[in-house]
Amino acid sequence: MRWLRRLLLAFRSRQPSNTALWLYVQCSRCGEAIQVRVDRRYDLASEWRDPGEPGPAYTMHKDIVGERCFQRISVDVGFDGSFKIVEQRIRGGAFLTEEAYQSLNRNDT
Repeated sequence: MRWLRRLLLAFRSRQPSNTALWLYVQCSRCGEAIQVRVDRRYDLASEWRDPGEPGPAYTMHKDIVGERCFQRISVDVGFDGSFKIVEQRIRGGAFLTEEAYQSLNRNDT
């Protein structure tokens, strides 16, 4: 039975835990606070630039719909090479800090 366990462990996906970035937004229509997971491997588009050319190293676009209403929240975010946010735009909502998101969720329950 040890061989079966080794075989199963070999096929188990080894997913690094540091691939997620988190964004927090609030819907402008209903006020719902939404936590959004951004996977660095799949959600970010690499921006090829010449050395010294200004602009983000990675960009991301997401359309978000909450559970309370069906308003679409469009988010465009630019990241530098170390995945820090350098520019952000949102339509249909507002960006929140993690603390504001947690505070709003505590008040909702």
